[in-house]
Amino acid sequence: MMSSTNPVKIAVAQIEVIAGHPDINAKKILREIEIAKNAGDDIIVFPEMSIPGYLLGDEWENTAFVNDCYAFNDEIKNATDNIVAIWGNVDVDDSMKNEDGRIRKYNAAFIAQNKSYLGAGRVHKTLMPKYREFDDERHFYSARKEAQDRYLSIEDVFDPFEVTIKATSHKLGLILCEDMWSDDYTINPINILLKKDAGLIVNLSCSPWTWRKNNKRHSVVRNRIENQPVYFIYANNIGIQNNGKNIFLFDGNSTIYNPDGSLQKVAKDYTEETIRAPIFAEKIEIMLNPEVSDERDKEELYKGIVYGIKKFFDIFPNRRVVLGLSGGIDSALSAVLLAEALGSENVYAINMPSQFNSETTKNAAKILAQNLGIHYTTIPIQASYENTIIDLESAIFTRLDGSNTTTKLKLSGINKENIQARDRGSRLLAGVASILDAVFVNNGNKTETAFGYATLYGDVNGALAPIADLYKMEVYELAAFINSKKNVIPDTIFNIPASAELSADQNIDEGKGDPIYYPYHDKLVRAFVEFRLDPEDLLQYYTEGILAQIIKCDEKIIENYFKDAASFIADLEHKWKLYKLNYFKRIQSPPIIAVSKRAFGFDLRESQNGVYFTQRYLKLKHKLMNGEN
Repeated sequence: MMSSTNPVKIAVAQIEVIAGHPDINAKKILREIEIAKNAGDDIIVFPEMSIPGYLLGDEWENTAFVNDCYAFNDEIKNATDNIVAIWGNVDVDDSMKNEDGRIRKYNAAFIAQNKSYLGAGRVHKTLMPKYREFDDERHFYSARKEAQDRYLSIEDVFDPFEVTIKATSHKLGLILCEDMWSDDYTINPINILLKKDAGLIVNLSCSPWTWRKNNKRHSVVRNRIENQPVYFIYANNIGIQNNGKNIFLFDGNSTIYNPDGSLQKVAKDYTEETIRAPIFAEKIEIMLNPEVSDERDKEELYKGIVYGIKKFFDIFPNRRVVLGLSGGIDSALSAVLLAEALGSENVYAINMPSQFNSETTKNAAKILAQNLGIHYTTIPIQASYENTIIDLESAIFTRLDGSNTTTKLKLSGINKENIQARDRGSRLLAGVASILDAVFVNNGNKTETAFGYATLYGDVNGALAPIADLYKMEVYELAAFINSKKNVIPDTIFNIPASAELSADQNIDEGKGDPIYYPYHDKLVRAFVEFRLDPEDLLQYYTEGILAQIIKCDEKIIENYFKDAASFIADLEHKWKLYKLNYFKRIQSPPIIAVSKRAFGFDLRESQNGVYFTQRYLKLKHKLMNGEN
């Protein structure tokens, strides 16, 4: 890429996009355009779908809303005197229909200068993600389909824009989010633009945070421009977008890349910020790549969950939250995250002991509350628990068909455990939240959620599940990371067994705890959920002796936990059944802050199909159980 005596000043506006509120977003865009003009910027770029928001579900079927979003385009175009503005919005063609019979909509990038659209004025997204939380093809028509409708190839219709700045003409290639991530598609939009001599690629994105995503993106950008170096602009938004089952975090990290793929400017995480840099200049600035490390991963995870909680509570008239504080690791981490996000003055913690709760955990809960400076109380449930048992065991059903057959209720141990959980959640937490005009949350983690190790309307309830996308060992790791920065969680909580303390069989003072071996079962759940592995796959890997390598588990953990193939198979089948049968609990859970590569909720679209083992699994099992090669 040749330098120029007339460098172009480009601004990338990393704004918080408020999903479903185009009026607020349009005002931000108009304000940033005025600031950019006063700063002498030549081009200002905004994120994908920066007017309506992106993950709106079937709100995209609301024609009045869609037309309202589209109408803001002219306001923005008319503000572009002496500047080029590029922004994301929905494009509408009411003369055509989508494949769902509704008006045709496009995920589009618009471009205007001097109060006029440049060229066609817009480009439509070519590659339409339809995995995980993304549903572009459900709502939008793609540039690829447009070309097919005209019996043309995408190369025939996908061109750079001619932009004149300071009497110099530039070819600007404009793409949207997925158009950059083209490895698994048959079309490479960036290559098409580069072949047509684009000297600048601008990518408008609405890209949620995931583990080490930004590092991966840097690598992808460098790969795309390696053979034809050009400046590359990545504009991403911040904020959260909540589809009712998952809360997705948008960290921003908007970036201006130099032609060699080095970083010139990078916007801060979760911060509204406009970054500026000269391009086509004789000298370029270079930032060092942020180093990837476990420490940075935990810092990003902590920052992301706190940000997600904070933004989630923006929808409520006040920020008060109620949670159960048991003295265990899950509730301890939840309390720390909530206090950091909302302020300790807004957190109300309740310890709700029954006869099975130890003095150890009760003391740990109170010490943690003191360390955090949050509101704290104890409300015992033993009396209400006993009264509920009396009421249930006193009840007699009489069949009113003339036979007068009677049925007396006999409670099992698990019934009694569930009564305690429901008493805490549905009666006390919900009741206190209502009295305080607050909301309450649950403390469930991902491993327990997967296996249904939670009580419906007891643990599976509330307005938010802040740590439900963290496996149990990740809960411990994040809590330890927090303690390394500010020592607030008592050591006792790390040292006792993980336990629900719902029966004498879960007495932590006797070393008794949950019926889950988290160092292994965390990895098993991740294999089911994120790797999408079937028991057939896992049994095959076990047979080959490579299971630990595949699921990223210490080999000794598996060797020590299973004495033989029979015990491995019994555990695998038991956990697969729990996983498949407890979907009904997961579907009724509150929104989960998504931080993994696959979160329960809308990110993982499950079906209640019952338990099934493939024919090949059964054959593998038969061979192993009978010692056959």
